Amino acid sequence: MLLYARTDEALISDCGCRISGSRISVKTLDLNQDFSKIREKLDQITRLISS
Repeated sequence: MLLYARTDEALISDCGCRISGSRISVKTLDLNQDFSKIREKLDQITRLISS
């Protein structure tokens, strides 16, 4: 997984694919918000990769 900070760009690049049998995903994280929201998003991402 590639996790990167969200920018001012209108395009949000959360996506995923399989390459040679390996799951690859890209997630953005908006760091310009309250930490409780950042933590919630990180928890969601963790649940996704654990399943």
